[in-house]
Amino acid sequence: MKIGIIFILLLCIGCSGTQQYSFSIRGNVEGAKYGKAFLLTPKDEVICSTKIDGGDFELRGTLEEPGQYVLRVNRQQFMFFMDGKNMRIECPYRSFSSKYLKGSPANDLSIEYGKLQEDYTAKQERFFKEYKKATDAGDQKAADEAMTQVLLVGEAEFALTKEFVREHPDNIFSAFISEKAGRENYTKAKELYELLTPRAQQCSWGWLLKQHLDGLAASAEGLMCPEFTVSDEDGNQVTMSSLKGDILVLDFWASWCGPCRQEMKSLREQYKEFKDKGVRFVSISLDASSDKWKKACEEENIPWLSTLADGGWDDSEVRKLFGIQSIPHIVLVGKDGKIVGKNVRRNLLRDKIIELLNK
Repeated sequence: MKIGIIFILLLCIGCSGTQQYSFSIRGNVEGAKYGKAFLLTPKDEVICSTKIDGGDFELRGTLEEPGQYVLRVNRQQFMFFMDGKNMRIECPYRSFSSKYLKGSPANDLSIEYGKLQEDYTAKQERFFKEYKKATDAGDQKAADEAMTQVLLVGEAEFALTKEFVREHPDNIFSAFISEKAGRENYTKAKELYELLTPRAQQCSWGWLLKQHLDGLAASAEGLMCPEFTVSDEDGNQVTMSSLKGDILVLDFWASWCGPCRQEMKSLREQYKEFKDKGVRFVSISLDASSDKWKKACEEENIPWLSTLADGGWDDSEVRKLFGIQSIPHIVLVGKDGKIVGKNVRRNLLRDKIIELLNK
């Protein structure tokens, strides 16, 4: 489950290389005697097709590389990871599913990983229901605790992903889940990238993970917070250097982001607790419209410094500087100007602030 606004790049390609990838998919689908079978990209672009004869079909072709594709038989279809040369599927038409596909190691791993994820997904869904119930009831303390549990389950799921990649470092599916898990955190991206074999690192997903890694390097935990410039509600420039000296809570948000505005309710409680203890809160909006930003500031009655980054979501240099792919996103900076935590929220943020104050 993803909390916040998440922008996902759908890739239909996997490992890059100079050699082409030849494949064959033979199928026998009971209940689909006639019609057509297709191999498509995730964007529904037809790669190849063939007629079904008595439930049997065979798709053959050559692609630049293995990757993620869609197999369709008449009106039934599924997305799967394809890296086998000779694959086969036998199943009833009504049960047409990737679990019946044989001969693709990446697809087998995706099914295995999905089963391992089930417990984490169930826990997140349960805690998120508790969060919504507490939010609807106006119980901020219970809402913070429930959301903290959602985030902790996410951390446990990352540990699962890391171990899975360690066990299967050479497969394109490991590169796929590594790219997803390493989008916003330099340390996580680095750990996962270094677990992959050179072959997997050269996958499109491995290549994209490396781009995340390079983009996050300037704002990694433990480094000095990079210099940036934003504007306050009066149009005055606010720079990182002007904020140094206090513990900083940098809250990246936007007026159109519902979860961001829910997050502010939690931040408001922490602001009351820490505002007189050397902790400074600064909200940085990624709105494209200054009018919408100012209206949201008024609606939320933000008691701390509220600023606007130039460029909106798409063109904000500040967002790119911090490697932010989703919001709400909170960056915690120590008195020495070093980044202590990224995307740290709710009770986890409170614990880190207390830890800094006790040093």
